Amino acid sequence: MLTQRKKKGPNVWVVRSGSRFSVKEERLAVSLVPPVTQRLAIVIARLLACANGSELVVQSRRGNIRVKDSHGADRFPPRG
Repeated sequence: MLTQRKKKGPNVWVVRSGSRFSVKEERLAVSLVPPVTQRLAIVIARLLACANGSELVVQSRRGNIRVKDSHGADRFPPRG
């Protein structure tokens, strides 16, 4: 049985913008939301990643990747 795969959208990033955080999509130079608190930026980015079927990437205050969360179809889902 063949299944149709939904096309994956661009990954969604939560990046530092001054002392606050903003939400960006890969391959876009502009922010999707103005700078907000990190908690609010993560909530908005998670909704966008779910809608895109893509990956959510959150940066820490130092710029390191803090969280990566996949919201797309997993080719190799875990067993059991």
